[in-house]
Amino acid sequence: MKTLPENPQLYEINTRVWLETLSRQVGHRITLGQIPQEEWVRLRDLGMDIVWLMGVWLPSPQGVRIARSHPDLQEAYRQALPDFTPDDVIGSPYAIADYRLDPSLGTEADLTLVRENLRKAGLALVLDFVPNHTARDHPWVRAHPERYVHAEDPSGFGPGESFEAKCADGTKRWIAHGRDPYFPPWTDTAQVFTLAAETRRAVSEQLLRIAHLCDGLRCDMAMLVQNRIFEQTWKAWMEAEGRQPPEKEYWSEVLGPLKAEYPDFLLMAEVYWGLEPELLRMGFDYVYDKAGYDRLRAFDMMGYKKGLAEEGDERSRRVRFLENHDEDRLAAAFPAQAFRSTAVLHATSPGLRLFHHGQLEGLRTRLPVQLGREPDEATDPNIPSFYQRLLAVTKDPVFKQGDACVLSVTPASSGDEGFRPVVGFAYRYGDEVGLVAVNQSEQIASGYLRFRKGFWQGWPRVELRERIEEPEEVYVRESEELEGQGLYVRLEPYAFHLLTASR
Repeated sequence: MKTLPENPQLYEINTRVWLETLSRQVGHRITLGQIPQEEWVRLRDLGMDIVWLMGVWLPSPQGVRIARSHPDLQEAYRQALPDFTPDDVIGSPYAIADYRLDPSLGTEADLTLVRENLRKAGLALVLDFVPNHTARDHPWVRAHPERYVHAEDPSGFGPGESFEAKCADGTKRWIAHGRDPYFPPWTDTAQVFTLAAETRRAVSEQLLRIAHLCDGLRCDMAMLVQNRIFEQTWKAWMEAEGRQPPEKEYWSEVLGPLKAEYPDFLLMAEVYWGLEPELLRMGFDYVYDKAGYDRLRAFDMMGYKKGLAEEGDERSRRVRFLENHDEDRLAAAFPAQAFRSTAVLHATSPGLRLFHHGQLEGLRTRLPVQLGREPDEATDPNIPSFYQRLLAVTKDPVFKQGDACVLSVTPASSGDEGFRPVVGFAYRYGDEVGLVAVNQSEQIASGYLRFRKGFWQGWPRVELRERIEEPEEVYVRESEELEGQGLYVRLEPYAFHLLTASR
């Protein structure tokens, strides 16, 4: 895999929907292997380092049937795609029938070609892995029911919590649906028994088979398979079955063989509930920053800054996002007047910056993952033009390779609260510096950005140049002033500075 910069950028593509849209545009069905190289080069030129092809694995026929009849999903389909038909419902990409490429997307040779073409463009390929559950018609259900949370009769689970499975040995088992402990079960899935040694061995082998097809994996709901989380979720079943947890943690065990054979393999965890540090210690390279996203949505900027400070040395290993396939679209979730400031905050945050397909164009519809077609949308033309200017700046080495600091912001005067919504970042790369100051509020804000001691050492005079806002003003400051009281900023509502300086 290519060596990633300190602050890499990832582009998530809803693969099935993307290919459907491209196929309609050219007038015939195309596969992954027919994607023109210019498309990958375009993403590279935008500053992307990684492409995540979301939802490429074999879909579940049972899952499709369930998705087409599920009453709660019908309204979501109608809201996203008013003219949807049953053919548009192609099942959840997270109810995986097998880790083989969905035939509608092409063959394994097509996927291999995509990876080769991405490498030629200087991009890495990430795919999905779902540890907590499989589809109900996954081969394991029939051949290896012991790899699942199961019972000999339906009384082992509550109503709607399991399904009847006919096994290869002629017996019947009732297998639990996969679940998050805070939500109803996912009825198109089967819950994997992740504490079993034989299951872990099989998962390790599965990971090695997937790894030769890609450069990394995004692991779905990765915290659900941690030993204590699994035990809490399935406590009643474990007690009834007399099951005991193993000493070794799930991820520490199953990732061992993968990391031994592919030491540079990238692992990204979808994780919540404050468990991010634990997943990093278990072998993941990056973990979701859902808490930061939620604080941005709430415009809780003091909480946002506090969260950044608490991340400490792990700050560069967080996945920053404003939208993904599970969240509302940026253009719909944030007020229009806050769009640009929010985009700047995200694109200059330390860590891995995730951009979702359609985000750069300003799409507003959050599409249920079970749908295979997206609606035609009229979008604000100012959004893509702004993102083009923004990404042209943030792909500079100082923002991609630079050492990042989160700047403290202090009041402009005693008792002045105007500093509270101001967020500041500083990047240093060789003789280049990048500075970011954002007022994420509807009030005028001001304060001093404070730099760590010695940050401006060797800079007798600093010329800070605006990189997006026009005209591109230049602010001249003495380094002693910056080292002492800091950089004073006064920002209109939802305004920002995106500055660079060279020595």
